[in-house]
Amino acid sequence: MWIEIGLFFLLIFILFYRFITKDFNFFAGQDIAVSPPSFPFGSEPTSRMMKGKITFMDIGHELVNTFPDAKVIGHFMFKSPRYIINDFDLAKQILVKDFEYFTDRPAFPDADPIASQFLTNLKGAEWKKMRMLMTGIFTSGKLKLMLPYIADAGKNFGAYAEKISQEGKEIDMKDTAYLLTIDSIAAAGFGISVNSFDDPNNKFRLEALALVGAKGHARQNKLWVLFKVLVLQAFPKFAVEVLKFRIMNGDCVKFFADLIRQAYKQRLESKQRKNDLIDLIIDELKKSGNVDDGQKSAKIDPEDEFEANAALGATSGEDNVKFDDEEVVLIANALLFFFAGFDTTSTGFGMVCHKLCMYPDKQDLVHEEILDVVGKEGKVTFDKLSQLKYMDKFIHESLRFNDLFSILERTCTKNYKVPGMDLVIPEGRSLGIYMQKSIESEENFHNAKEFDPENFDPNNNPNKFAYVSFGQGPRNCIGMRYAMMVMKVGLVNLLRNHKIVRGKEMQDILKINKELNHFDGGIPVTVHRREE
Repeated sequence: MWIEIGLFFLLIFILFYRFITKDFNFFAGQDIAVSPPSFPFGSEPTSRMMKGKITFMDIGHELVNTFPDAKVIGHFMFKSPRYIINDFDLAKQILVKDFEYFTDRPAFPDADPIASQFLTNLKGAEWKKMRMLMTGIFTSGKLKLMLPYIADAGKNFGAYAEKISQEGKEIDMKDTAYLLTIDSIAAAGFGISVNSFDDPNNKFRLEALALVGAKGHARQNKLWVLFKVLVLQAFPKFAVEVLKFRIMNGDCVKFFADLIRQAYKQRLESKQRKNDLIDLIIDELKKSGNVDDGQKSAKIDPEDEFEANAALGATSGEDNVKFDDEEVVLIANALLFFFAGFDTTSTGFGMVCHKLCMYPDKQDLVHEEILDVVGKEGKVTFDKLSQLKYMDKFIHESLRFNDLFSILERTCTKNYKVPGMDLVIPEGRSLGIYMQKSIESEENFHNAKEFDPENFDPNNNPNKFAYVSFGQGPRNCIGMRYAMMVMKVGLVNLLRNHKIVRGKEMQDILKINKELNHFDGGIPVTVHRREE
């Protein structure tokens, strides 16, 4: 009997080995650099990631460091062959000029019906329709409607800064930024008024931290999540349709979905408006014809080059588009707004505060501009925020100089002949577009090797395509200007009466922790009131 059991497991192993390795000769005959695969994880960088030695974002760095002169690199993530693009001109060709071949992002399979409707997971025509709908929500006019909610959260941040300065204790600016972004999104996104600075244990904040798996708040075992990720990657159909694997915690998703659903029904019945994200999505659904209101979609004129590139991938003349379930559309995109506006914005804010501490002379310049434009007690308005030009440059340079997410991922949607190479990327293959070399190039930024906000001064001709903190091309970050607005409101209220000083354990260079949602050592600072 033991022999039969042993043979059974041997057969299972052989079948699994064959399943993982069957495409390991995929790059044979292709004139590109290849990181050789091995069972079971694929190429060496993926194996090192699985062993906890590097993060997911480091895979591209390791591949490019191994093949620094290669224009295209092949590697394996588990059983899947993938490409890395390591050339600036080819990157621009793929992301913008030849976007029709790369309209999709690699979607992560998930049994959750809400996650499957995230804008980031949609493909082809569905993505184009949804992108059109969501674009109307982030115009200047709509952001002005949301600003009062964010300004209230900013005032609470300013009061908190005063309290901390009096207490003299050290705080982690990434964790503190969570308080600002949570309160901003609760109000601007969900129409809920909370003050997490005074009540950090409020239900909304605790559920938010649990949903993104923040340190000390995750409700799923990390090994179990890793196992689900592996199975979803290796056997997506089986994992979704049979095992019903979901990455997000179901209880957290239900909490936020119920909040949105209740608000949606209440708004439709009462006609009450709060001019928050829920109202704005309902407005766009009406224009699309899903909610009968007699409105039609208006053409959105791009306000800058970033938005013009985004518009390249959107369809037009789709006024009669209808979504199968507008309630799911609302819930999915409100939740996605939560993800995009919560964890990533707090990460960005933390990176900015790190540089404020590292360069106190430049922090003084930000402070002086705040006083000149807004004043010590002046009201924060949309027009005044737009006048904070040096702050704009400082934020963008903070994100550029410590760009921790310098790979943009796309999926090839039809066979693509790479210009200037005897290479065809087949339909369905994923590729990562590595931009770190472009970020650090003196050809793109006049003082690229140094932290210098003047890298973003228009007179210095920055190559904005080399700045990828918010993505590039038609699938760039639709909420970039919302994130900038939150960060600027936070900085105004933090710095107009205070300065921040690096804590004793602050690292000179920020590194993402292997858990991916916080920094090694944090961003410890002390807050000091500025003298009159």
